[in-house]
Parts: sequence; C-alpha cells; structure tokens
Amino acid sequence: MFRPFVLAITAFSVFSSVSQAADRVAIVFDGSGSMWGQIEGRTKIEIARDAMSGVLGNLPGDLELGLFAYGHREKGKCSDIELVVPPGPGTAAAIKAATDAITPKGKTPLSAAVRQAAETLRFTEDKATVVLVTDGIETCNADPCALGNELAKLGVNFTAHVIGFGLSEEEGRQVACLAENTGGLYIQAGSTEELSDALTATVEAAPVKEAAAVPAQLPEALLEAPDKAEIGSRIDVAWQGPGGRYDQVEFFDPGARGGEGKRLRSKSVVNGDFDNNRVSMTVVTEPGAYELRYWDGSGRQVLATRVIEVTPAEVALFAPDEIAMARPVTVEWIGPGGRYDAVELYDASARGGEGKVLHNKRLRNDDFDNNKVTMPTPAKPGTYELRYYAGEDKSVLATRPLQIIEAVVSLETEEAAEAGKPIVVDWVGPGARYDSVKLVDPASGKKLHEKRLRNDDFENQRVTLPGPVKAGSYELQYYNGDNKAVLASFPIEVTATVVELAAPDEIGQGRHLTVTWTGPGARYDSVQFFDPRARAGDGRVVHQKRLRNDDFDNSKVTLPSAAKPGNYELRYFNGDNKTVLLTRPITVVPLELSIDGPDSVETETKFSVSWKGPGARYDSVQIWDPAGRGGNGRAVFERRVWSGDIDAQTVSLTAPERAGSYELRYFNGDNKAVLFTRPLSVQ
Repeated sequence: MFRPFVLAITAFSVFSSVSQAADRVAIVFDGSGSMWGQIEGRTKIEIARDAMSGVLGNLPGDLELGLFAYGHREKGKCSDIELVVPPGPGTAAAIKAATDAITPKGKTPLSAAVRQAAETLRFTEDKATVVLVTDGIETCNADPCALGNELAKLGVNFTAHVIGFGLSEEEGRQVACLAENTGGLYIQAGSTEELSDALTATVEAAPVKEAAAVPAQLPEALLEAPDKAEIGSRIDVAWQGPGGRYDQVEFFDPGARGGEGKRLRSKSVVNGDFDNNRVSMTVVTEPGAYELRYWDGSGRQVLATRVIEVTPAEVALFAPDEIAMARPVTVEWIGPGGRYDAVELYDASARGGEGKVLHNKRLRNDDFDNNKVTMPTPAKPGTYELRYYAGEDKSVLATRPLQIIEAVVSLETEEAAEAGKPIVVDWVGPGARYDSVKLVDPASGKKLHEKRLRNDDFENQRVTLPGPVKAGSYELQYYNGDNKAVLASFPIEVTATVVELAAPDEIGQGRHLTVTWTGPGARYDSVQFFDPRARAGDGRVVHQKRLRNDDFDNSKVTLPSAAKPGNYELRYFNGDNKTVLLTRPITVVPLELSIDGPDSVETETKFSVSWKGPGARYDSVQIWDPAGRGGNGRAVFERRVWSGDIDAQTVSLTAPERAGSYELRYFNGDNKAVLFTRPLSVQ
C-alpha cells in the first residue's frame, strides 16, 4: 500500500543522504500542464515552489546540484526537456530562481528527462543521483521501469529517487519502479497541509546532523524468503524491522565491482504489503549467489541479510521453422513470465550488424494463460531470430531462428475505371490485421483512399474503394500495416465520366423538384440545392438528397427548394472525394401566398381557413401566440396542410382557450420558414 509522505521533509532527507553517498545530484522538475491542478485550493506548482525553496535553503554547501525541467516551454512536445542549472556547488539560489520562473505547459517526458540528467552526470563513469519530482505518469511512450533497469545496469553507482506529487496509488506504481530498480526511494506527497507542515519541520530540523549517526544498539531486523529461486521469477520477502519510511529490501550482488558489491534493485517496505510486512520482488536473470538485505534508510545501514541462490530455469520458444512474409506467427513460450517479459522478433543483420528488434509482444498482453503470443513477421524474406526477453534485467534468455520466405502478393481489378465510381479490387497477400489496399496518386505520392482488408469482404479477399474524380493514371497498393511496407502495386487508368443534371430552370419557393442525374452514383453521392450568396459569398447547402436514398434505379432524386426567391444552384456532389462534379443554375420564383379565413373567432371553436402556398409535405397552418414563451412566441395549434383537404387547399383549426391577439401563419416545414402571416383575434 502506498502511504503519503511529505514532499519537503522527504526531499530534504533525500538530498541530505545523497550528499553523503553521491558526488553530484540532478533534480528533474515537473513543468507539465497538469501542475496547474490544485490541492486544497492551491496549484501544485505553487506548493512545489514553496517546498523547493525550503529545501534549497538547508542544503550542504559542498553539494553539487543541478536542475532539469520538462514540459515547461511548449505544449504537446515530448522533446521539451532543458538543463536549466548545470550541476555545481552553490547553485541553490539559481535553482530557486529557476523553479519560481517555471510556467507549466506541456507533456510529461519523465523517462527521457531522467535519462538526460543521468547522462549529464556521467553516470557510467561516476556516482550519480537523480531526484525526479512528478505529478503525473509518463505521457511520451516510454517505460520508466525499463529505464530504471537500464540505468542501474550501465551506471557505476546510479540511484534515482522519485517523488510522486499528488499521484494515486496506481499512478504511483507506474513510476515507483524507476526508483526501486535503481535502489532508490519512491516517496508520495499528499496534501497542502502535509507540505506546509513538512516545510516548517524541515527548516527547523535542517541544522541537526545526529539523525544520520549509527546508534550504539542496532535495531532488530529479520528477512524470510526462499533459499533458492529461478531466474526472473517473482518472490515474496517477509521482513521484520523498524519499518521506517525510507527502509528498503534490497537485492544485492556481493561479488560485483571486484567484491565491493552492487545493489541491483530494491523495494521500499512502505510500497509493498506494509500491513503484512511483505514485499514482492523479481529475481535477477543471471544465476549465482546473491543477498537479500534489509536497509535502514534513517540510519543508512544494513540491519539484516540472508543468502539467496538464483538457479537456472527452463526457457524455450516454440514456433514454425519458416513462415510466409508479413503473416502473423504464433509463438509458444516457457520462461519466468515476468511483468515486463516479451517475445521479440530480431534482425541480427540490421543497422550494419548491430541488430534491431522489429516487433515485440509483452507476454502479459497476449494469451498469457496458455503461454502464447502472436506477433507480426517482417515483409522481407530472410533469416531472423525469435528471442525471449526478460524485461526487468534487459536480458535475452533464449533464442530460436525463424525463416521468412517469399509469398505471393497481388492485386487485380479492371485496368480502367470511370472517375468517381467505386473500384473493386481482388487481393492475394498476408491478410494481416492492419493490411489494406490504398489508392495513390503516383505523381504526388499522395494517398487518396484506403480500405482495411478486415473492414470489407475479407472471406472473398475483396475490397471496394472510392474512385478519384479526376481522370488520369493512378496506382493501387497492397500495404502491410505491421511493417509499413508496400508489398504489391497495380496501375489503373481513370477515365472521365459523364455527369449531368436535368431539372426545371425555375421552381416555386418551398416547392419540391425532381432532378434526373447522370454520374458515378457512388455510395455517398448526392444532389444539392445550393445558395452561392450565403455566408458572405462562401455559400451554403440548403438541401441535399443522397442518390442511394431515393429512386436510384431510375437515376432520380426529389428535394425541396429554398423558401426565399432568388438565384441558386443544383450541384452533383461526390461524397467520397468531397468534390462538386457539376453545377447548373436554378431560379426560385415567388408564389402567391395567402391565408383566407375569419378575422375573429371565439375561444375553443373550430373554424376553417383556405391557403395558398407551396403545399409541401411538411407545410402547415399555425395559430401563433406572439406573447408566448416570454415574448418569443409559440404555436398554440398547428395543422399540416396534407392533413386537410389538399385539393381544395383548406384546413380545419381549433381556436385557443384563452382570448387575445394571435396570428395565422403559413409555415414551410422543409425550410423552417414562415411564408405568410395575418392577424387573428380570439374572443
């Protein structure tokens, strides 16, 4: 269980300890946009600045300290990492000024920032300590846990401490491993009150040095764990001891560094099952004799040790000896099954013989119960390797060869197609999950359309793509998504197609017109009624009708006209390419509009009116109360003209129950427009 600690106290304790154990220290400070979040009414950045100010005022004068920041200059950029204050003695004032000036903006590339800090401290040559202060998890596609393993393996004596500021338990677990895998501390800070109390306590306690002295009587401690464990396995370690906030259980190699020993990984006791005095740890992947150690963080001493023998384990991979290029391969595995373990597909000849991992699949992200993973294979024939990769220690535990052989990949369709019409393509190929057929303009290299194989007629190995609207030479491509590779291509000539619209030259306002069309007739093609004057000349589609939603067999559509007289356009619109293929003018002419009926009626009586207007399907005669809805008006009665005597152009209405001044309105439903009004008095 993660337990909240106080940033000011823990940060000072970390700095105090590392000043004795490491020559140089770098703080990696979170300047991401989430630092504007609040804890108890104050922003995190304000709280962090105050805490940093208190800590920096009490540092040893000979400590070489530097500052990195990330996410503080640009939004959305994972490269926004800066060495703000180079490591050196007496930098506290410069660091305080720098943190006070940080304005949070961007993402959280914490892994890359820690790596850059470690490299600046020359962690492969000297002792180095990085203190990461973060209020969020990694957002730049990196793995903090794997980074911790890598830095611990390559470093002379590298330690990363992580201060999780306002993180949840789950978020804390995702960054705690960076500290644990380098033998550092993960410390969780919780609230404004805790930070304020901690800042005061830190300032008062700063001059006291006795806390680090070795007591005369060592506290009692004990570790219980298996005597033997297989490489890469997970073990539970039971502990007895002080249980201090900085106490850890360490996995230690006593023979490393010429007998000096090296802490390989650690787990803070408070970050394990603290209530039951247990921590869970991953065993290293190199067989041999090691030690588990109880480390007292306050007294900086080992209180208990026990020997653990790490033994070899059966690790194997089972897969076909060969497989056709770009087809998925299923691999059965035997091995530790660690949290970060994976099966990799490796090209030993890549990068001039340095090798390259082409694909990998975490064991936990696939059929873990049946010890199987399925992964892509390369699109290029040749000899490759399957590898069992132990993620905690970045070690390869087993390999087996895999031969990728040539396979038939082809595309077939008509050699010519009419512009704008769908293109039906038959394909032969791997049929992998992300494979697709693309239509490309070879002159520009631009992809015009693409259809995933799995999103179409996969069983019959057929896809249908929209055709381009411009005549010319194009290319169909079989694209293998896993390898981002074109496996086959097919040239196709697109010829011009006839596009016509037949309709009256003019139409009465609000009336429907029937348009006969000639054109591609593609799935999303439509006829539009367009107002070129609308939106200050940008134009607006007033009405449109999909060809497939009307009389497609007879190439006809019926759609409303505009309610306002004037000059408009009919347009043939190709939806796949969002292109107008043809326009023709049409004039909307005014109609005789009227409502004839009584000037006055009694409340709740029925009466008839005659009307003149478009007579469209959704047109109606309304009794309108202009005082309704607080003066916005509302229809108190409405009757569709098609619900009355459409031939005689009459409708029957019912007067409202309240007397007053009303209006009779002719309402054109297609355009939601009132075409005519006249007063009505209700007595």
